[in-house]
Amino acid sequence: MDIPPSNSTLTEAENEQKTEEKQAENKPHPEPVSEPVQAIEPSTAQMGRNEPLGEVKPEPKSQARNSVREILAKAQQVIQFRKRKKLDKIMALFLQHSKITNDEVEKFLHVSDATATRYLSILEKENRIKQVGKTGKGVSYSRI
Repeated sequence: MDIPPSNSTLTEAENEQKTEEKQAENKPHPEPVSEPVQAIEPSTAQMGRNEPLGEVKPEPKSQARNSVREILAKAQQVIQFRKRKKLDKIMALFLQHSKITNDEVEKFLHVSDATATRYLSILEKENRIKQVGKTGKGVSYSRI
């Protein structure tokens, strides 16, 4: 029993065509896309991470040791120079006061108690100052 198609129903081909038309209407129209602009990278003195460093010849061990010794010697000289400046400041303090104490040196140079004692001991060994009193609060220093 074959039923003839009625005029009200659509055939499959017509149905697919209408579905495609509706889908085309619902699709958003793509906006024109501009070409990507290449950013100009500024040139710097830095090297890229993956670039080879070139040929770097390691220094012989004797030269490396000598350069380390030279650096250490220079650092030691700088430390001694700063220390000498602080000792000179202590001697300048004697121009203002006839007697000074460890606490005064601490506050004047912004150093610890042990460092102030060490500086005063150095000046005492150089015979530039004299300790008055043995220990405790009674200790002061005077210029020779």
